[in-house]
Amino acid sequence: MRLLETLFQIISKLAPMPKLSEKEVEMLARLDPDKFYIENVRSILGVSHAVAKKICETAVRQGVFERRIEVLCPDGAVAATADTEANLPETVRCWHEEDGHLEPEVLPTKNLEKSVFYRLNEGSGSVPYGQTA
Repeated sequence: MRLLETLFQIISKLAPMPKLSEKEVEMLARLDPDKFYIENVRSILGVSHAVAKKICETAVRQGVFERRIEVLCPDGAVAATADTEANLPETVRCWHEEDGHLEPEVLPTKNLEKSVFYRLNEGSGSVPYGQTA
C-alpha cells in the first residue's frame, strides 16, 4: 500500500488529486513496488504518457522512486537490469529455439531493445515535497 500512498502524495502536488474509482485503486495497489512502468501509472490514472512520466520522474528526483533500465532479448525476456544504460553489461545471454531445443546465444546489449522501469525506493525514508510522514 506504500506505493499507492506515495503516488497519491506526488500526484496531489503536481495536479489536482484525481478521483479514482475503486477498481483503479485496486489496480494501483496491485502494482509491484519493485517494478512498474510509466504505462502502468498512465493507464491506472487515466492520464497522458507525458503526465505519467512527469509523476514518475518527480518521484525519482525526490528519492522516492528509482529509475532502472532493462535490456530485452529478442523473445521479450529480460536479460539484465541496471541503474543506467551505461551500467548494463556489454553482452547478455539469451535463448533461442533450434531444432526444438533451447540454445544459449550471447548478444551485444547495444543491439537489443531497452525499457525503463521504476521501483519504490524502500531505503529513502523520504516523503515528497517536504510533507511529514
